Amino acid sequence: MFVHLAHVLDPKNVAWPGEPVISIEQDTHLSPEGKPFNSHLLTLPNHFGTHMDGPRHFNTTGVPFDELPMDKFGYLGEEVLLVDLPHRNGPDEIVTKEDLEPFAEELAGKRLLLIRTGFEEKRENDPHMYQNNGIALHSELCKWLSDEFPALDCIGMDWMSIAAPANDHGPEAHRWLLGNYNDHIITGIEDMSLAPPG
Repeated sequence: MFVHLAHVLDPKNVAWPGEPVISIEQDTHLSPEGKPFNSHLLTLPNHFGTHMDGPRHFNTTGVPFDELPMDKFGYLGEEVLLVDLPHRNGPDEIVTKEDLEPFAEELAGKRLLLIRTGFEEKRENDPHMYQNNGIALHSELCKWLSDEFPALDCIGMDWMSIAAPANDHGPEAHRWLLGNYNDHIITGIEDMSLAPPG
């Protein structure tokens, strides 16, 4: 079974405050006087919608995406741990080391950690809250993941970003995950659709 974990790209969706969204503009028009086809120009910011943060996001000398090994982009079922944290789905919540410590034994040896809070429902129901008062990862949590789980390659979440506008954990959280302080790179998949299929 395949489960689609990305949101459909739509110019009406929200982005990080002040950042652009996807834009679609017609370039050519099918007409007897014009072109024999229709075409469009799409501008897709790399941090809009469901996307992955790589090492260069917070490190100008970080490894570019095209130099990351291919296995950073694919995971088998037994390599994935899905953690439900439904108590962390309110505005301005921070996921901490203490939230994930109970799952440490299960997480050992896993390559992909997915955190589902249910906050993604705010994406449609309360986009202002989703954009401005979202969940964040605590920087100490990210240091712990980097230090204690050498197999971990990626972390995904059902909210907009590793960071949140309401607190200052974002830069350090990104740096710990993306290999600024050591050789352990943990990419981040932000703004995922992790709602149970239904």
